[in-house]
Order: sequence, then structure tokens, then C-alpha cells
Amino acid sequence: MYLSLNWLKDFVKIPNKMRPEELAQLLTLHTVEVESWQTQSDDFAKVVVGKVLSVKPHPNADRLRLCQVDVKKEILDIVCGAPNVESGQRVAVALVGATLPNGLTIKESEIRGEKSLGMICAEDELGLGIDHEGIMVLDKNAKIGQEFAAYLNLNDIILEIDNKSLSNRGDLWGHYGMAREISTLLKMPLVPYLKIDEKLLIPSGKEKISVKIEDKRICSRYIAVKINNVKIVESPNWLKEKLAAVNVRPINVLVDITNYVMFESGQPLHVFDAGKIQKISIGLSKKDEGIETLDGKEYLLPEDTIVIRDGSEPIAVAGIMGGANSAVNENTTSVILEAATFDAVYVRKSSQKLNLRTDASMRFEKTLDPTLPEKAWQKAWQLIKEILPEAELAGDIVDVVNFDLNQEQISLDFSWLKKKIGKQISRKEVQNILERLGFLVEINKNVLMVTPPSWRAVKDVTIKEDILEEVIRIIGYDNIPTAALSNALSFLPENKELLLERRVQDILSGSGRMLEVYNYSFVSESSLSKLNINSSRYLKLVNPISEQQALLRQSLLPGLLQNVRLNQFNYSEFGLFEIGRIFLPLPGEYIKDAKGDFLPYQGKRLGLMVAGQDTNKVFESLKSYVELLLNSLWPQIKSEYTALENLPTWVKSGQAAAIYCHGKEIGVVGLLDDKLANNFALKLKTAFAEINFKELLALDNILPINQYQESPKYPAVIRDLSFVVDEKMLYNDFWRTLISFHPLLIQAELFDIYQGDALGAGKKSWAFHLTYQSNDKTLTTEEVDLIQKELIQVCHDKFEAQIRNF
Repeated sequence: MYLSLNWLKDFVKIPNKMRPEELAQLLTLHTVEVESWQTQSDDFAKVVVGKVLSVKPHPNADRLRLCQVDVKKEILDIVCGAPNVESGQRVAVALVGATLPNGLTIKESEIRGEKSLGMICAEDELGLGIDHEGIMVLDKNAKIGQEFAAYLNLNDIILEIDNKSLSNRGDLWGHYGMAREISTLLKMPLVPYLKIDEKLLIPSGKEKISVKIEDKRICSRYIAVKINNVKIVESPNWLKEKLAAVNVRPINVLVDITNYVMFESGQPLHVFDAGKIQKISIGLSKKDEGIETLDGKEYLLPEDTIVIRDGSEPIAVAGIMGGANSAVNENTTSVILEAATFDAVYVRKSSQKLNLRTDASMRFEKTLDPTLPEKAWQKAWQLIKEILPEAELAGDIVDVVNFDLNQEQISLDFSWLKKKIGKQISRKEVQNILERLGFLVEINKNVLMVTPPSWRAVKDVTIKEDILEEVIRIIGYDNIPTAALSNALSFLPENKELLLERRVQDILSGSGRMLEVYNYSFVSESSLSKLNINSSRYLKLVNPISEQQALLRQSLLPGLLQNVRLNQFNYSEFGLFEIGRIFLPLPGEYIKDAKGDFLPYQGKRLGLMVAGQDTNKVFESLKSYVELLLNSLWPQIKSEYTALENLPTWVKSGQAAAIYCHGKEIGVVGLLDDKLANNFALKLKTAFAEINFKELLALDNILPINQYQESPKYPAVIRDLSFVVDEKMLYNDFWRTLISFHPLLIQAELFDIYQGDALGAGKKSWAFHLTYQSNDKTLTTEEVDLIQKELIQVCHDKFEAQIRNF
């Protein structure tokens, strides 16, 4: 939101010696965050007043003209397409290098073979109106070469306010509300907002307006005033300058007045062409109801949108934007002025669904003071009468009131207040702060009875802590003395789960060079059906953000698949991992409510996914990541892979295994089925592993910490053996037999797998490096031969394994 310093000065005296940065800091420390400030003339840098010396046709274009323009320092050749450019005119000239308010940067150019060293500007290009029919012609007495900002008398300072800091303060969405805050901070008097002659409010006729509110919840107040004998003309310069200061484009006098009052008071207004309206009703949208709005776009109105109708025809989306069918135009002579208070929640939801945020909707969303519409319409009428003296009130105003403003007293103990503030402060000082902010304060001994003003009583100040906050922020948080904590701090107990999570992240993202992702904990039924997963056992959200986030996930797989789908066109091979919660329809460990019911079970999972072009490479890469993780955590423990009894629905047939570590099943690894990959529009082969983080933590609690071990003193003996076994033999069964056969056989490493005609049908060969070593002596050849002979016999007896000798 933009604030004009000159506009603020209409209501509160701000010392001339106060620099803009000082005012910005004052507001930031006490009220709202000021993001930046700038001098208004900055918008017109390198724009000057020029005089058109001559105009002649362009030799190569019928609609263009060649102009010579005097800007005092030089005479410029400028190509201009405006039909109204004439010799002798004073015009606004944008020099080369100027950047106009509409974002256009002026460059030296050649147009149809003729050089152009600037641009003669139209109103809309300068942000001073909507007219683009021709150039903006200035007063004939304008000084040639004068800065255009000086010609317009632009001496204002514009403050930009961060809207997020205003989210709970509907009273600050206008200059008057901000002026009230500044008057409190500077201890300066505040000029009353409205001074109007009561005679001005006497109608000259007896015309009536029919207004009906179908649901009191959606509109707490609606004022309608019919005004006759109006003209749709251009606004006076002072009004256009006010609006331009806050980055609002002038349109016509009536629309400009409603915008002016909104930016001044914070209350949105609207004008309807009275000749197009018979009777007004305010209700909720109906099925398949649509409207064309003032921006020329057509909208299908979502459910529960507040609509203003003329009979059965929508004429405005209440609180957001008016309809094109009731807009004023050059033929309008009578209007209906609307000032209302619409429900904040309804306006907010409709604005989001329509993707239509306006200055009006942003204010209604904050819950406005229901007493404000009366002041706002009177201010607008006062301005209309001032600019259009022939205008008159056609009849009595219609004021439908559906609110009961809750301005109950808030009681608080002064001792409590002083203790919370943390510094000495008198009752008188507290009373003075609150009264300057508009609160009514009664003091009864040590108790303060505080009544909020109407503009703070709407979902804002309701409890004693709110009063405390008002006092502290005006004092200034930087003025509260700091003091050391009186109690000694103690360290929290070590969180082993969090420490393990950090180790896992460091291993996978460091040595593994995998990328960590964070996904929502929600999935959709459609995503699960693509994986052949039945969603009936999934927990459903009562108020999901969307249908795509309606269920709580039971696996990290769907989210990681979406990550692959989004990244597959940028990378041909990559690895991802995620640590996140899954939710099962079982009682968890956390109590839900006073009844003793438990929240659903929340388990933590580690998901790893590799995507690439080659199926075998993808699967092997994923296994290597799993082994890297487990070996880095516990180098002394061997991980194993065994066949799964019950295959997950998403795996490719025969391409999945259970992951075992230290004799415990900790997870599963597998290849994604090709058909399911097509369901997700995946072009890459994908492998996925999911590990139960609880099992990892349990292993970490029982396995010894990695410690330095002295290198063996005696050399190892390495022998290679190749066994021929049945092709259906499981590797882990055979490997466990080798590694557990003898204490001197410390390692069995598979280095080759072979199948071929030489072995015979149904056979395969495994070749191992077998490492023998003793901590007590150097092993002799005879000792190793004896152990190996016994090993060969055991493998033959148990697996019918033969030694391959070719």
C-alpha cells in the first residue's frame, strides 16, 4: 500500500524537519513495516516540458509526423503518431534514457527511416489518465525545459507499506487511519475526518431505492444513495494528483471520487448507473451464475459468492468488482452511490477462487468498521457537490443495519500491566496512550476499564493482552529495558532421532550426492490408483486444500514420483531422497482430546529414488546408495537383500527385495513397474527404496559406536574360488554359509557371475575373493588349504555346489 506524505499532512501536522527515513522508521518500530520511500518526482526523471516548433508529414508513413521540439537545451527531432500534435503546443517530452511510469524506457531509435530522439507523451503513458487518443497538451504558459515533475508541482514523498503488517488492522488501510497512528506517536492533534454542512444532506426529491439483504450474515450494513444531475467529466487536477501519488490511474470524476475516499478513509465505495437499475438485492451466488466485470472479463461465480443483483441479474461481485452492465458512462446523468460492509470471509474466499484481488477486496478482507460507510458516503457526496454543483440528492438514503457492534469494556489490573511491560509507567501515561488511540478509559483504583473504539472493536482488540500490546508498541519495544534471565538454563536432553536424521542427510547429500526433497504429507486418490493402491484404508482430511491433497500418505513413493516427473526433462539421471512422516489408521502415541482418544499413528520413513535411462544401472545405483548409507552408519555390519513374500503393488515382477541389516528387516527396494510409470508420464526408469526410520534408530541404539581399530599385524591370504550352483540358488543363503564357515575366513567378495552353455542348462557360476587372516600369526599355505578343502565339501553337501575348473 502507498501513502502520500502530503495527504497525511491534511490530517496531522508532521514537522518539516522530520526526514522521510525518520518517519518510515517511526512507523516501522511502532505500527507497520515501511518497505521503502521515494520522492514522487522520481517517476518523471528525464521528462521535461517542450515546445513543438514544427510538424510535417513523415515521408514513409501516412500516420506518422516529423516534429521538431525545443526542450531549451537543444532542439530534438521526434517521430510522433498522435493526430492532435500541432506547432506551438507545450508538451511533455520523455528524453532518451527516461523510464515512464508504465515501464517504457525511451531509447534513440529510427522509425521508418527517420531518427527519433525522444517521445511526446500521452496521458496514459505518464500514468495521469487513460486517454491515448493523442498527446497530452500542457498549459501554454508552461516553461520550456522545465522538469515535468516541477510543472505538475510534484513535491510529495511516497511511502510503501508492507501489506502483511496490516493484515489484522483494517483501520490502517487509508490515510486517515495512518494519520491517527502518527498523531499518537508524535503527540500531535488529529484533524476530524469529516466536517459537513447538515443542509447538504437534505434531499431535493422523494425518490426511493429498493434494497433487500437476503442473508444478514453476508452484509452487516448497506447504504444506497441516489444522486441526480451528475456529469461524467474529467476530474480536477488536485484530485488526479492525489490518486497518481498512490499509483492509481484517474478515470472520471465519479470513479475518482470513490477511489479517493477509499484511499483516504479505508472504506470502499461504488457507483452504479441509476438508469440501469430498478431494485437492489444482496445475496449469495446461484449455480452457473456469471457476470462480466468492469475489467471486461467474464466470470462464472463460485459457490457462496456475495452478489448484488438488479432483480435477478447480477450487477456486481460484492466487495470485489462491479459489473459492466451497471457501469457509468458518458451518458450517465444519475447514479446510485453504494457504501457497505461485506463479510470478510466470504469476500476473501471468493476473491481467491476468482483469482481477482482488488483494492476493495483487500480492505473488506480485513473486516471493516461498520460505522465507517456513513462517513464515507457523506465525504463522497461532499466532493461530488463541490465539483459538480448541479448534483442533488434524489431522495432519502437507504441504510440497512445488521450489526450490533461489540464494544464491551475490557478489565485489566494495572499491576499486571506494569509487570508485563517490564518498566515503570504511571496510570496517567497508560491512560494518555490509550485515549490518543481512541480508546475510552476509566480508572477505578488499580483497575483499568478500557472500551475499544469502533474501528478496533471488529475482531481486533478483544482481550487484555491486546490492550497490553497497544501500550507497549506506542512506548516502543526498543525502549523496554533488557534484563538477564533470573533462572538458569539447562540443556535439553539429546535427541538421538534428530541426530541420526542429520547423519543420514549428510551421508546421502554429501558422499551420495543425492538431492533432498520435501513433499506435502497429502496424496490424492488418483495418484494411488495409478499405483494400483486401494485408498479405502487411507485417512481422509475433513477440509483438504484440494482434491489432490485429500488423503494422508502411507508411503513417500507418490511424492517422489511427482518429483521425478517434474525433473525428468532437465536431467537424464539423478537421485532423490526424503525423510518424512506417514500416517496409518491405527492409534498413535499422542492423545487427541480430553476423551483420551489417540491421534493416528505417525511413522517416519526414509525414501530413496533413482531415475535414469538404464534399468539395471538404476537398480544397482539405488542399492549402492542404500549400502553407502548403512556402511557409513555401521561399517562393521553387513546389509543383505532377500526375496519378498508379499510384493508391493507398484514393483516390477521379480524386481524387489527386502532390506536386512543386523538380522532385522528395515525396508524394501524395488523397480517401478513400467505400466505404472506410464500412468505417471515417466520417461525414465525408476527404482525406489523405503526404509523404516524407527528401525534405523533402534539399530543405532544397540550397535557399537564406530571406533578406531589397529591394522592387523599379520598379512591376509586371498584365494579365488568359483562355484557352479543351480540358477535358482539365492545369493544370500550361499554367502552366509561362506562368511560364517570359519573365524579365519573374514571376507567373501563376489566379483563375477557367469551363465553359459559350458556350465550346462539351469546352472550359474559365482566367483568369490575369499580373504583369510589371523590376528595372532601368519597363516601357512597348509592351514588355508585345509580350511578351503572343508569349505568346498560343506558347499557341495549343502548346495550341491561344484568347483568350476575352466
